[in-house]
Amino acid sequence: MQRDLAAFEERGANVIAIGQGTGTEAARVAAARGVTYPVLGDPGKEAYRTLGLGRSGWFGLLVQPFLEDPTGAVRNLREADLAASANPRSDVKQLGGVVLVDRDGVVRYLHRSRTTTDVPPNATLLAALDALAAESA
Repeated sequence: MQRDLAAFEERGANVIAIGQGTGTEAARVAAARGVTYPVLGDPGKEAYRTLGLGRSGWFGLLVQPFLEDPTGAVRNLREADLAASANPRSDVKQLGGVVLVDRDGVVRYLHRSRTTTDVPPNATLLAALDALAAESA
């Protein structure tokens, strides 16, 4: 997201990430990764449950990403924050997702990750924003 932040903002989008842990912990991780958009904490994982984001099993966490996306799996390993994973509020099996919400609070796009490397490319999200803008024009 950070790499294409200007493209998201040019489309009028506000990028916000939600992570496990407290707001302070989320801010620490964001700062360490050079993220300039807001990163909020969700220590009780309410957002994950509300969006129906699942959990991986050990196979999906440790093996499947290497079978489906070896490059992404290696990148995830390199970027892993082992200290954060030791946090009692952290669940390494919790899968993420991407949601686009319009200004009225309506979910217009939802991607639920099936593995740790299953993240839509920014180009896909930008195209979805363009399609939504075209719909409302």
